[in-house]
Amino acid sequence: MKNLKKLLALGLAMVMTLSMAACGEKTPTVDTPSDPTTESSSVVEEESKDKPEETRIINIGTWWVQYYDSSHESVEDDPSYSGLDVAHLKFDNVKTIEDKYNVEFYWQNLTYAGTQESINVSILNGTPDCDIYLVELSFGIPAALNGLAMDMRTVLPEDDDLFTTQNNIRFLDLGDGKACILKRVEAASTVEATYPLAFNKQMLEDNNLEDPRALYERGEWTWAKFIEYCQTLTQDTDGDGQIDQYGYCGFINETFEQLMMSNGASVASTTQEQLSSPEIGEVLDLISKMYNEYGVAFPHDFESSDPSATMRGQYREGNIGFWPSAAWIAADKADYDYNGEKGATLPFDTVYVQWPVGPSGNQETNAGKVSAGEFYIIPAGVEDPETVYNVLYDMWNWYDGDTSVRDDEETLFWWYAVTAKEEQLQNENFDVMFDVGSRETFELWNNLGIGYDFSGLLRGEMTAAQFQETYKQQVQDALDAYFN
Repeated sequence: MKNLKKLLALGLAMVMTLSMAACGEKTPTVDTPSDPTTESSSVVEEESKDKPEETRIINIGTWWVQYYDSSHESVEDDPSYSGLDVAHLKFDNVKTIEDKYNVEFYWQNLTYAGTQESINVSILNGTPDCDIYLVELSFGIPAALNGLAMDMRTVLPEDDDLFTTQNNIRFLDLGDGKACILKRVEAASTVEATYPLAFNKQMLEDNNLEDPRALYERGEWTWAKFIEYCQTLTQDTDGDGQIDQYGYCGFINETFEQLMMSNGASVASTTQEQLSSPEIGEVLDLISKMYNEYGVAFPHDFESSDPSATMRGQYREGNIGFWPSAAWIAADKADYDYNGEKGATLPFDTVYVQWPVGPSGNQETNAGKVSAGEFYIIPAGVEDPETVYNVLYDMWNWYDGDTSVRDDEETLFWWYAVTAKEEQLQNENFDVMFDVGSRETFELWNNLGIGYDFSGLLRGEMTAAQFQETYKQQVQDALDAYFN
């Protein structure tokens, strides 16, 4: 594209030169004294040719401190630096980018609210505060849909990595043919924000239940089999007449979202609400039955001001067979004391498996992760967006195209270590996270500002159909507002 611009500029210059020459032939020659102003201008022009081009400053809006950029003088400026080669590669890459594009680039901590305000005000006014913005999809998508984010299809050649191999960068497809929301490609970004189904390995073995991963490999890990397992694991283990071990426990938002994807369903992935679809009806019906008919789910904590904490942590008591897990949850609870700080480890092994396939789902096509994590936009109206894109691209390409360096296990140590004690199980759990993370989908159900009250469903006071009827218009109204 740069060469094309140069050729066009050169062609225009030639046309202007020929035009001026042609006009000169029709003009009588008149002797005039030399103009000292003209001579002075020529000298200035000659001097400007020798003057180095001014360094471009590129600012990146974010809401936390990030490393590295042109302000850092040592690899140890990052307080989390632990001697890994990766940190040195990223630090050295800053200088490479500076020299290659004659730029300096800086992370600007605008705060979370400040980032949103900057996007909505400065870009709309035609003078973006930053050349690049880190965004969450909740405000990144509206920015893109309302023309505040640059469509890179209008900037880059068709053979750019963004549109072809996507080895280093990809874009979120909103179905409008544009490439406005960018995301780096790496193993860490694939496994982040994944919620595989976890199970207590020893509990399943004690009950002579086959490893669900083997069932998944054979295409036999279905909702029906999952409920069968949960029913087997739900027991009164001490004989006092009270159930004290349950097949399942989970925070309802994660339970609903994962079962939705496992059934090939969606609530708000297009401009038309799909909460009222039969597939979502099946999801809601299963949840209701797990709590009220089958009795296999640990009772929901209706009293807590933060039920997510209770429901996400119950598995640590050793009385839960299955639960939605995530690397960040395991790390937060220090399940396997990955860094030696909390000194607490679980007395059992946590194993990850893909969620069972629902009656309307398909193991080959089911999504495994709702799009989340770090996304970026280049604002509309930014100067020379191709250079800005190239700087961002090269920032992410600190490994110089060698993905084995980028996705090395040493680099990804945290993602492995937090999920299990033994290396083999760590590797197996990582592979499951990577698989479900590779099957990403666009879904807005939990980003529309709607307070879904699942309590009636969990208490058995509301049917699946009633839940759908209660919220379907709210979802549609929110989508109308969102996309407009």
